[in-house]
Amino acid sequence: MLSVALALTLLTAFGVTVLLIPPLIRLSVAQGWVAKPGPRHVHRTPTPTVGGLAIFAGFSVALLLSFGLEQFDPLLNRSPFEHVRLGLLLCGATLIAIVSLLDDIFDLPALPRLGVHILAALIAIGPYLWDQTLYPDALGAPTEAQGIIITAFNFPLLNQIPLHQISPWLAIGATIFWVVGMQNMVNWSDGLDGLAGGVTLIAAAILALHTLQLDPPQYTVALLPLALAGACAGFLIFNFHPAKLFMGDVGAMTIGYILGLSAIIGGAKLATALLVIGVPLIDMAWLILSRTLRGGSAARAGRDHLHHRLLDMGLSQRQVVLFYYSLSAAFGAIALLDFFTPLLKLGALFCLGVLVIGILAYTGRKK
Repeated sequence: MLSVALALTLLTAFGVTVLLIPPLIRLSVAQGWVAKPGPRHVHRTPTPTVGGLAIFAGFSVALLLSFGLEQFDPLLNRSPFEHVRLGLLLCGATLIAIVSLLDDIFDLPALPRLGVHILAALIAIGPYLWDQTLYPDALGAPTEAQGIIITAFNFPLLNQIPLHQISPWLAIGATIFWVVGMQNMVNWSDGLDGLAGGVTLIAAAILALHTLQLDPPQYTVALLPLALAGACAGFLIFNFHPAKLFMGDVGAMTIGYILGLSAIIGGAKLATALLVIGVPLIDMAWLILSRTLRGGSAARAGRDHLHHRLLDMGLSQRQVVLFYYSLSAAFGAIALLDFFTPLLKLGALFCLGVLVIGILAYTGRKK
C-alpha cells in the first residue's frame, strides 16, 4: 500500500495538471493572458501564460487525496503536527497563487508583492510565532514545532547550528529568508522553456528520495515533494521547448514556495536542496551583487542571467536547459549518496560555485 500511495500521489498530480492545461491555454488566449515577444524575452510568438494554475491545481488535488490514504496503512498516518503544517502550506500557497495570478494579469508593483511573499512565509510559520515550544515527537525527542520552521540546520565543520536554542526569532528570520529566497530564485530561473519546471521537478524528486532513505523512512513527508514533482512533470509536456504555454509568476512563485517548505518539513533538508538548485541560486546571488555594484536595482528585469549568457554563447535553448538539468541531477545524486560526507558535499557545492561564477565571468568579458 505504501508503494501504491506514493505512485498514486505522483500520478494524480501529473494527470490533473495534464488535463487542465489544454482548457487553460484556450482560456489564456481568449482573455489575452499571453506573453508577447520583446527585447528581454527569447520567445518569438505570443505564448499563453498562467500555466502555473494547472501546476498548483495538480499539486493541491494530489496532496488532498493523500489525506484519504491514511486509513489504508498505519505508516501513512500523519501526526497532528503534520496536518497543521500541510494546512499552513496550502493556505500560504493559495495566497501566493492568487496574488501572483493578479501580477501576471495586471503587473503589480514589486514592493507589495514582496510584502505578500513575507506574509505567506509567516503563514507557514504559523503558531510558532506565539507558541515557540518544541513538543515531543513519536520517539519522545523535543523536535516538533507548531508550524513550519527551521529550528536547526547542519553545516560542515560547525556541526548543527541550533537556531531555536539561540533564539526562536532567529529561527523565524532564517525561515522567512529561506522561503522568500526560494520563491524568487525559481522565478528568476523561469527564463527559458522548461527551465524552472524541470529544475524544480529534479529538486522535488531528490527531496522525496532523501526522505525515503531516512531511518525510518518518512513516507507521509515524501508525498509532499512527490505531488510537486508530478505536477511539474505534467506541465513540462507542454512547456519544454518549443513551449505551448508558460507558467507565469503564478507558477514560479508558487512552486518556489512549496519547494522551499518541502525542504523544511520532516527535518531540514536545506543542504540537499542547496546542492540541487545550486546553479540558479548562485546565478541569483551573482545578479544581485553585480547589479548593485553597477548602481542598478537588483530586482529589475534583464538579459544578464546565466541562461541568457549561455544562449548568447551560441547554445540552443534545449542545450542550456539540459545543462541545468545535468548539473542539478548530478549534485542531487551527491546529496543522496552516503559515502559523500558533509564536508565533501560542501566541497562539491564550492566546486559548483566556482564553475558557475567562472562561466558568468567569462561570458561577461565576451559582452
